[in-house]
Amino acid sequence: MTLTHKKDCITFDKGAGRFSFLPTGDIFEFTYEDFLINGYWGNCIDGSVNNIYLRVYNGDRIAAYPLLGRQSRSELLAGRNVLVHRGCVDGISYKVAFHPAKEDIWFWIVDLSAENKTADLIYGQDAGVALKGGVLTNELYMSQYLDHMVIKGENGYTVSSRQNLSQGGRNPYLQQGSLNTEIIGFSTDATQFFGNEYRKTYIPKVLYSNLPNVNYQFELAYIALQTAKMTINGNKRVVFYGIFKPDQPQPVTEILYAEELLRAYKSIQDSCEILKKVKKPPLKLEFGTPFVSEEFSENEICKLFTDRKLEEKADGKLLSFFTTYHTHVVLQQKEVLVERPHGHIICTRPDMRKVSKGLISSTNYMYGIFHSQLTAGNTSFNKLLSNARGFLNIIKNSGQRIFVKVNGVYRILTLPAAYEMGICFSKWYYKIEDDIIIVTAFVLADRPAAALQVSSRNGRKYDFIITNQLAMGEHEYFHPANILNMDGTILISKTVKEPWDPYPDLNFAIHATDFEYKIADDRIFFADGKPRNGTMLTIQLSSAEEFQLIIEGRMDRSDSSIEKLSKRRLDKEFKRYADHYRKLFSKFHLSGPESEQIEILNEIIWWYTHDALIHFAVPHGLEQPGGAAWGTRDVCQGPMEFFLANGHFDLMRDVLLRVFAHQYLETKEWPQWFMFDKFNYQAEECHGDVVFWPLKSLGDYLLASNDISILQEKIPYRLLSSHMVSEEKTTLLQHVKEAVETIEARFVGPGALVNYAGGDWDDTLQPADPSMKERLVSAWTVALAYQTLNQLAKALDEVEPEYSAKLKGICSDIRESFHEVLIKDGIPAGFVYFNDDNTIEYMLHPLDQKTGIKYRLLPLTRSIIAEMVDREQAEKNVDIINNHLSFPDGVRLMDRPARYAGGVSRYFQRAEQAANVGREISLQYVHAHIRYIEAMSKLGKAEKAWEAMFKINPILIKKSVPNAELRQSNTYFSSSEGAYLNRYDYQEYFDKLRDGSIKVKGGWRIYSSGPGLYVRQLVSHLLGIRFAADSLIIDPVLPDCLDGLRFDFMYSGYDISFVYHMSSDVQEVSVFFKDHKIQAKKLDNPYRPAGVSIDGDLVRKLLKDHSVFDIYLPLMKQD
Repeated sequence: MTLTHKKDCITFDKGAGRFSFLPTGDIFEFTYEDFLINGYWGNCIDGSVNNIYLRVYNGDRIAAYPLLGRQSRSELLAGRNVLVHRGCVDGISYKVAFHPAKEDIWFWIVDLSAENKTADLIYGQDAGVALKGGVLTNELYMSQYLDHMVIKGENGYTVSSRQNLSQGGRNPYLQQGSLNTEIIGFSTDATQFFGNEYRKTYIPKVLYSNLPNVNYQFELAYIALQTAKMTINGNKRVVFYGIFKPDQPQPVTEILYAEELLRAYKSIQDSCEILKKVKKPPLKLEFGTPFVSEEFSENEICKLFTDRKLEEKADGKLLSFFTTYHTHVVLQQKEVLVERPHGHIICTRPDMRKVSKGLISSTNYMYGIFHSQLTAGNTSFNKLLSNARGFLNIIKNSGQRIFVKVNGVYRILTLPAAYEMGICFSKWYYKIEDDIIIVTAFVLADRPAAALQVSSRNGRKYDFIITNQLAMGEHEYFHPANILNMDGTILISKTVKEPWDPYPDLNFAIHATDFEYKIADDRIFFADGKPRNGTMLTIQLSSAEEFQLIIEGRMDRSDSSIEKLSKRRLDKEFKRYADHYRKLFSKFHLSGPESEQIEILNEIIWWYTHDALIHFAVPHGLEQPGGAAWGTRDVCQGPMEFFLANGHFDLMRDVLLRVFAHQYLETKEWPQWFMFDKFNYQAEECHGDVVFWPLKSLGDYLLASNDISILQEKIPYRLLSSHMVSEEKTTLLQHVKEAVETIEARFVGPGALVNYAGGDWDDTLQPADPSMKERLVSAWTVALAYQTLNQLAKALDEVEPEYSAKLKGICSDIRESFHEVLIKDGIPAGFVYFNDDNTIEYMLHPLDQKTGIKYRLLPLTRSIIAEMVDREQAEKNVDIINNHLSFPDGVRLMDRPARYAGGVSRYFQRAEQAANVGREISLQYVHAHIRYIEAMSKLGKAEKAWEAMFKINPILIKKSVPNAELRQSNTYFSSSEGAYLNRYDYQEYFDKLRDGSIKVKGGWRIYSSGPGLYVRQLVSHLLGIRFAADSLIIDPVLPDCLDGLRFDFMYSGYDISFVYHMSSDVQEVSVFFKDHKIQAKKLDNPYRPAGVSIDGDLVRKLLKDHSVFDIYLPLMKQD
C-alpha cells in the first residue's frame, strides 16, 4: 500500500493567488506566490481553524452556530468563482458566499433572513502571513513577528497584520475588516478566542461573551471580528473582507486600500453563477466528540500516587507534584490554567563516550498527542510522524492519536485526568466510567525504538483506532510512503530516493507485539469509504484490554528483513535509563539544611540533565520543533560545560573534533550553526563571537583533561562553496592558530578591540546597518576574547610556550583597550561605534543619546567572569546590576527594551522587529541570568548566587518569584516574560517589572544551552567541585545557611561525599579526611579567598579507604 496525499480541493486560482478549500467547505490553504496567508491547514475530519459564527440572542441566552465547513450544518455549493454555505438555524436562514475577487482580495458575504431576531456575527481567521516554508517550520516564531495594528474607521475596527521579519526581502501584509457593518469587537490571538480551557471544553470561550478588544501579540495569530448586534426583520447582509499584499515596507498607521476594496466588491456584485451542490464527505455515525476524562478525586490521586513531594497548589487545589521516582505528575486542573500546554520530549539512550547517531526522539503532549515529530536521527528531515501544531489541540490529526469506542461510539482521547512524565516516558490516565485507561509512550534503552502501550486498569476490553499522520520528511503532506504489512510488523519507507538525501534507505518498522490488527488509511472515518488524508495510517484493533506498539527507526537498512520485537516492560526500561542518568550527572545528590530547596535541586538535576541531552543529542524543543543542528556557540556552552562539570572527557573530545572539522577552509571561521550528521547543511555566516566558543571550549577541555594529544589530531575543514568536507587536513592546533589570525584581522580602533561583525550573543541585536558590522564593538565580545585567549594561553603554556606567549601578549593589549576605550565614567558600555573621524559614540551607556538604553548586562558579568576588571570595577559592575538590571524574576539584559515603532529597524534587527514580548525581547533571558550566577560565584557573593538559582528554577517557582504565572514545572524555560499585551504596552509600563506588579510567564522550553549551564554553576561554582588536569578542585561559594550540607558525587569512578562546614573561625578553605587536613594547593582569585586543588592520585588513594571529605570554609560576606 502506498499513502500519497492528493489535494482533493475546491480551488479558485486568481493570478498569483490560490484559495483552496476542502470538500467539507473548510479552508485548506490560502496562498499568494510562496506566501501562506492562513496559519494552519484544515482537514476533512476536524475542519479548519477559521469560521464565521452566528450568535442568536434569546433573552439572556446566547446560542452560537458555526456557519462554515465540517463544524456547521451548512449545505455546500460551488460555482466557478464562488463557494456558498447555506442553511437555517434558530429561525434564521443564512447564506455565506466566499468570493475571490482578485488575486489578493476576497470577500465573505453573509446574507441573513429572519423575522424579529437579534443576532451578531463573529468572524475568525488564523494568520500565517509569511513564506510557506517558514510557517510550516514554526508558526509560533512567525507569529511573534506579525504586527497587528487595530484601527477604527467608518465600519468600526479593522485589523492589519504586517510581517516584520523580512521574507525574502519583503514584508507581507494582511488586512481584514468589514465593508458595510460596524465591527465593535476584535481579538488578535487564538488564546484570546478559544481560551486555554478549550483543551477541555472544545468550545471557543468568546462565543458566550464578547471579544476582549485587546491587541494581544502572542504566538497564535488569529484575527477575530465581532459585529454590532443586529435586529433582523427581513434580510440583512454583512460583508467581511481580506486583502493581502506581498510587501508593505512601512508600518501601517491607517486603513489602506479602501478604494481598491470597493472596486473589487463592485466587480463581484453583479456576478451570477450556476451553483452545483457539493457533497460533503460524511463521517460515520460511530465517531463522536473528543473524550475528556473526568478529574481525579483526592482519594483517587492518593491511591495512584502514594509517594508525592514538592506539591504545587492554587486556591487550596492540588495542581501538580513530583514523586520519589523522579517523575512529574500534572493534574487536569493545571493544564486548563496554563498558556503553554504541558509536553515532553523523550529520546533513546545516547552514548556517553561519543556523539550518537540514529537516536529515536518523540514529542508528546498532555492534551492527547502520544507521539509526534518521531524521528530517527535528524529531527527535521528523518521524521516519521508530523509535528503538533499550535497550543490548543484544534486540529487533531497531527502525530499519533488514539480513538477508543465507548458506549458504541469512537471518541478521540484528549485531556486526561493526570499526565505523568519520567525521563524516558509519559503516561496519560483517563477515567472511563468505572475504569481507568492508561496510555504510555516510552523509549527503549537498547535500540532506536519508541513504544505505545495502552491498558485497562480493570481488565476491560475496548476497540481502538490508532491514527498516525506520516511525514516521511520535513513536513506532512509532501512525501508519499510505502506501507508493507507483514506478519505483525508494518514497514514504512520512502517511495522516492532523492539524490540529495544522505539517508535514502531510512525506514521505520511498527511492531504489533501481541495482538491482531487491521491497517488502512483515513477512509475508515467516512461513510462513503473514500480516503481524504493520504498521509494518515490507521491501525484498528478489537476487544483489547491491553496492547503495545513498538516503532523502530532503521537508518540505513534497505532490506525488508526485520527482527520482530517482543513486548517491553516500562519498569525495566526506566531502570536502565535511571542508571544511565545517574552516571551522566555523576550520582549527584544533596542532603542537609534548607530541605525544600535541597529537594528542588535534587529533582531538577534529573530534568535539566534530560533537557541538556535533548538540546545536545536531538536538537529541538517544545516550541521549536525545527532544529537538527548544533549552534556553534550553543554546543560549546551548555553541552560541553555539562560534560565538563561531570568529567565526561571522551565525549568532549569527540564533540571538539567534530566542531573543529566544520571550520570553513576559506574564512577559517565557523558557521553560526551546522548539522552534525550526514546532511551538509550549515550557515555560511556567523556572529562576531562565534569564533571564540570552539577556542574557549578547547581551553576548558585541555585544562581539565590534560589531553594535549588532541592538538595533533589531523582534521579537515568544510568548503564554503559546497559545505562538503575538504580533502585538506591539518592539525587541530593549526585550526586554532588560523582562527586566532581571523580575530586579529578584526581589530578596530586603538589597540585590540575586536569588531562586532554579524552580532554577538544577543541575536536580537544584529545591526540593522551593515556598516555597523565593521565599526561597532561589543564590550561583551571583547571580554569573551580576553577570557578565551587567556585561558588558551594557559592551556598551551607547556606544550606551545612561544605561541602561548603570543596569546598572552594579545590578551594584554585587549585588556588595556577594554579599560581605555570601553569603560567610560566607570561604566562598561554595551557597544562603542567608531565614526569616520575615529571619534567614539557610546551605545547602551548613560552617554547613549540614540537608543534610550543606558546599561547592558553582558559586559558587566563577562568582564568579571573573565577576571578582566579589578575588584573595585567589579563592585561597580555589581552596583549597576543591583540598581538598574535586577528584577524580582532575575536580571535583565538591558535597563530598557529597544524602541519599537511598528517593526522597522533603525539600529538593530529583531530587537526592533519582534511584535511579541518573548524570548530575548523579554530581556530576562535565562541563559544570561545563569552567567550572572557565575559572576556572583566568582566574586564570592554566595547569597546572591544561591537565591538566583531559584528565580529560574521552575519547581515551586512562586516561592522565589511571587509574580510568576503558572508554568510547566519540570522543563527549562528560556525566558521570563512580562505578561504584556504587546510591545507598546511593554514600553509604557516596563517599570512594572521592577516592582513585580505585573505577572511574568515562562518562555520557550527545553531547546537551550541553559540546562547544561545551570548544572555547571551548581556543581562547579556553588558547590565548587571541578576537574583539573589530574587534580580535584574544591572551591565552593555557599551561603551560611547551608552549614552541614552533604554533597554526594563521583570522581574518577569513585563515590565521594563532601560535607561543608561554615565557620567564622576559618580564614581559608581547607579539606579534611578522617580529621586530618589534606595537603592542597591554594588557588588564585582576584576577588575573594579562593579554594584549593588536591592531587588526583592522592584523592584516588584516599577514596579506596573512605569516601567522606570535610570542607571547612570561611563565612561568605553578606550581600
